[in-house]
Amino acid sequence: MLFSKFIDFYALNDLHKDRSEEYQFRIDSAHIPVNVDREMFYKVPTPLSNVELNMTSRENDYSIGDFEFKSLMPSGDEFNDFVKGEVYLNKAESKPNVIFVHGWRMKAFDRVKKIFHHSIMNNLGWNMYYYTLPYHLERQPKQSLYSGEFMVSANINRTVESTRQAIIDLRAFIQWIKSNKQGPVVIVGVSLGGFISNLVATLEPEIDALVSVFYSNRLSYSIWNTIPGKYIRQDLEHHGMNYNDLVRYWKITEPNQELPRINKDNILLISAKHDQYVHIQDADLLWESWEKPTRYVYNCGHAGIVLKRKKIAKDTISFLQNKLKR
Repeated sequence: MLFSKFIDFYALNDLHKDRSEEYQFRIDSAHIPVNVDREMFYKVPTPLSNVELNMTSRENDYSIGDFEFKSLMPSGDEFNDFVKGEVYLNKAESKPNVIFVHGWRMKAFDRVKKIFHHSIMNNLGWNMYYYTLPYHLERQPKQSLYSGEFMVSANINRTVESTRQAIIDLRAFIQWIKSNKQGPVVIVGVSLGGFISNLVATLEPEIDALVSVFYSNRLSYSIWNTIPGKYIRQDLEHHGMNYNDLVRYWKITEPNQELPRINKDNILLISAKHDQYVHIQDADLLWESWEKPTRYVYNCGHAGIVLKRKKIAKDTISFLQNKLKR
């Protein structure tokens, strides 16, 4: 336990080398979605008319390249409003389609790839899509100091809207894959990507299976009670924000507020008992609210994303093979 916490604290110290130099706090109370219809708030306004696939190389049975489409929920930033990612397509038409959703502040897909990529590519041949969250990687605005700075911050409205953008665009992408590919669609989210994947699972019935790894649940809880959120909390408190109001303003983003729209038997949750990024109490809340789907709790911290990646890959792939029967 002490080793797991030490590793997490060391990583957190490194994480906070990059932080906002200016206060991000902003609130427009008249436009905070409190007591709104959740289905309408996250509704896909129109199907994706075009997903551009730019295939640049081949490896074994795979065509490899990038995908891109214009966000259906534009933020007004030229970089953020194009959804981009990497794609690996098998020549076989009926292979499962796995969408990977990365974590907060990730600078590349490498950490996720190191868990799953080679096992899937070399042994299973499933299609893989690496989905970029708002304000991350190539979607990072020029004025942003680090990847993901503007997705979760003390800007109350923008945090909600970036979550909404992520959900609507991901739902639209799932629906596009369903319409254009033959195989089932699987979502695999890691950390903040787990939070987004869990939230989309409460809204989108076209998902065939979900795996959520070291997922966060309530943004308000994470910002107020965990070390990764401490500078955002300082920003909020400096401007007079209290925890109860933050909970109310960000409630619309909580996955635990609704049951998933997919078969509970096709959900795998993976948590870390000593996680200093995502407290186990908050992870427990989602599991219990969702009526206890299959769950593994590892004896590690959030750094298990690196230290336990072979186990994560083995458990995830075994679960999915059993559910997909392919």
